[in-house]
Amino acid sequence: MRLKHKAYSTLTIAIDSGLYRFSISGIPDTIKKELETLYGEQLTEFSESVFYDFSLSVQNTSPVRRYFRRQRVIAVEGVKPFNPISERHLLPSIEWAMNWAVAAYQHTRLSMHSSVVVKNNKAIIIPASSGAGKSTLATLLGYAGWQMFSDEMALIDIDTLCVNPLYRPSSLKNKSIEVVSRHFPEATISSTTLATHKGDIAHARVHSRDEFLHFKPVKPVAVVFLKFVQGSETSLRTVSQTEAFAMMLRNAFNYNILGNEGFSVIGKIAEACETIYLEYSDVDDVDNLLTDLVR
Repeated sequence: MRLKHKAYSTLTIAIDSGLYRFSISGIPDTIKKELETLYGEQLTEFSESVFYDFSLSVQNTSPVRRYFRRQRVIAVEGVKPFNPISERHLLPSIEWAMNWAVAAYQHTRLSMHSSVVVKNNKAIIIPASSGAGKSTLATLLGYAGWQMFSDEMALIDIDTLCVNPLYRPSSLKNKSIEVVSRHFPEATISSTTLATHKGDIAHARVHSRDEFLHFKPVKPVAVVFLKFVQGSETSLRTVSQTEAFAMMLRNAFNYNILGNEGFSVIGKIAEACETIYLEYSDVDDVDNLLTDLVR
């Protein structure tokens, strides 16, 4: 007896993040719908006549896996830097692959593992390792009236030191999903992907396309190193230029490729900006403190 398998169709889409265009092939329709919720008009059909900065493809791991316990692997520019994943983990994995593409291949700007928020035409760079709370804070501030340039990556112009906006959703993990939903019930949040290697993941669309079109590159006035500590009172201390330089260096993706230019950019930012270490649990406190920095 011959087995019959349900047809499995995929699509090729394009996403315009402002600075960079991505083409992504092999997208199931269910994932396309989730991405449409997050990107709106910035997600379009793929066109052969358009230049794309990065090409991603979602591929089968084997002919058998196409039908049985489906696994996928994501290739970036033909390279497969990630382990195979179950199909239910595709949405966050595509977002992570887009981040990886920029971090691995973009070397015209200094890239730093950092969120960036802007108010009064002044940027605050928030470098931090995963789990420090930078994405949650950037998301909450974005919904509270700040411009969220990125929850994940600062892209800094080598000549002007301006930070560039990216039209990307923020990534929320575990308890932060409920925190953002509770503070802002009207927030546009994707379905939650359970049990990834980073925990439960959802993505939030913080700004509309029309809002994003008004974002312009701006210079940073402060660098804030932060840590979320449940139940703590908000505390801050000044960080020396030397300490700030070292911490930014640890969070920079491509300073070694940029060489002297990369070191110079980090040094100039450490010299020109207020540099602060902040522990917090109350977002309203942090909003007030950061607002004082951009008056």
